[in-house]
Amino acid sequence: MDLAEVYETHVSKIYNYIFFRVMHQQIAEDLVSTVFLKVTENFASFKPDRGSVATWIQKIAENTLIDYFRHPRAVHLNFDDLSEDARLSVDFDEQSTLIKDETRRELYAALSTLDNRTREIISEKYFFDKTIRQIAEEKDMNEKTVSTIHNRGLAALRKTLEAFGR
Repeated sequence: MDLAEVYETHVSKIYNYIFFRVMHQQIAEDLVSTVFLKVTENFASFKPDRGSVATWIQKIAENTLIDYFRHPRAVHLNFDDLSEDARLSVDFDEQSTLIKDETRRELYAALSTLDNRTREIISEKYFFDKTIRQIAEEKDMNEKTVSTIHNRGLAALRKTLEAFGR
């Protein structure tokens, strides 16, 4: 697989994963660019015997997000620190105008109401098709705890989407 194929195969999944975490189109685009710059710079040193390209790119995306959230000059919104009334109006209202599909817009609005840890677990489960066990091992958490967070997050999403009439 050449670099162009890797990009075409993985860019949309990586973009969705990052957008899901930061809930801001321009920041997500910048971070995806950073991810694929790192992929390009390190593609020649990728070792397929250590794992798949998808896993390698996912790890680069996760590390890029960690760097983004830790960077002291990074401007980002932490939905955990916002009051419930402010969560949808601070960042998502502006961003939702950029999402053309109404169902997707409602889903992202519902996702923005979840705390970061829950959003992260749900994103890893559905964007990267990880099992609860894999997520628990990677995060050094109890499997039952991850399952509970996942199930409560899905229940909260269902409740929010029902309020939208879905």
